[in-house]
Amino acid sequence: MVEVENELYVLVEAVKHSNIYKEYDRCKKTLKAEPELFRRVNVFRIESYKLNQQPDDGTLQDRIEKFQEDNLELTEEPRVRAFLDAELGLCRMIQEINTRLVRGIDFE
Repeated sequence: MVEVENELYVLVEAVKHSNIYKEYDRCKKTLKAEPELFRRVNVFRIESYKLNQQPDDGTLQDRIEKFQEDNLELTEEPRVRAFLDAELGLCRMIQEINTRLVRGIDFE
């Protein structure tokens, strides 16, 4: 396990030094400099996550569209848009790492 932990540390450091992570971190710091804006973004993120985890009862698409419409002003704010885009990029990187790990060890 020690060898795996050492290699995991190397992976974490590689992620932290990637341009994708650096952009995410820069955008996060920009938002945190304005606590109220950061709070609003976090509320948006939580509500978005909850909405996207709900089963489709035939109204999900309508509820998603209303949520997007209700939050349009927030998500069009350039600092918020930059953060959300950077966060998405980082999430995709983490998903790709996970996918490759699972495939690489033939985990079923």
